Amino acid sequence: MLNPADPALGFWIPLGLFCLAFGFWLTDKEDFRRRCLAPTVLVATVLIVAHGAKTRGGDAAETALLAVLFHMLGPVALMAAGTLIATFAGPSPVGPLPRGLRPFGFIMAIGGIFWIGWMLISEPPTATAHGIGETIWGAWVLVFLCTLILISAMAGSFCVMMGEQRHKEALVLAGLALAGSLMFLQLVEDGSADLLASGWHDIYWNEITFIFGGIIGLILAAIAFIGLVYIAEKRAPDPDVVAPLTEAEKAVVDAVLREHLGIGGEE
Repeated sequence: MLNPADPALGFWIPLGLFCLAFGFWLTDKEDFRRRCLAPTVLVATVLIVAHGAKTRGGDAAETALLAVLFHMLGPVALMAAGTLIATFAGPSPVGPLPRGLRPFGFIMAIGGIFWIGWMLISEPPTATAHGIGETIWGAWVLVFLCTLILISAMAGSFCVMMGEQRHKEALVLAGLALAGSLMFLQLVEDGSADLLASGWHDIYWNEITFIFGGIIGLILAAIAFIGLVYIAEKRAPDPDVVAPLTEAEKAVVDAVLREHLGIGGEE
């Protein structure tokens, strides 16, 4: 009989199904695999919720990892949504959103970062406050801070190299890198609300391979996402054939060109 408490059934298979559903979502709208998106997400959600209900309070690695994922879902989703809004509501040729929404996107992204910062200096969730959960939580915190520092510093340097008066963006990214560095130093020198600095040192040295693996995994995930978007764009259908201009439309175009180029100018 199938047991939802089994990590293979209730945790790892749903994660694989979510990844598969994301692939279905990237396919063309006319592709038959797009119809499998909703059933796949539904099955994965039911399995992972049943697993969480059966293993609540347990000290297994999958239980603690699930708790970390759930508690990170809010701030990470806020940062992701804010980044997308700030990108597609800005001066972009593909921006379908009003430009007035761009400040709200920045506020959402920065709010997600402050949310995570508040979680770091407060008591951690119960499922991640002891045993293997504490180790997983601490390793995730260190991965996040290292990634924040590296990405902010590299992106800020890129803004400076691009020029075009991107000083405000470079200053914001420099501030994020500085804030992440200060938080990292706070953890390794003074510890946090529930864990001494020695505990953070133990997590760092015992999980250093996991930490660097997480950073490399994030970089590879970003590269894979860019590759999937490229494949989706390559597979997109060609635009419909546009009908030729009518005589009336040709006359309007000719008048506009003559007005701006001047009589006798280039044809």
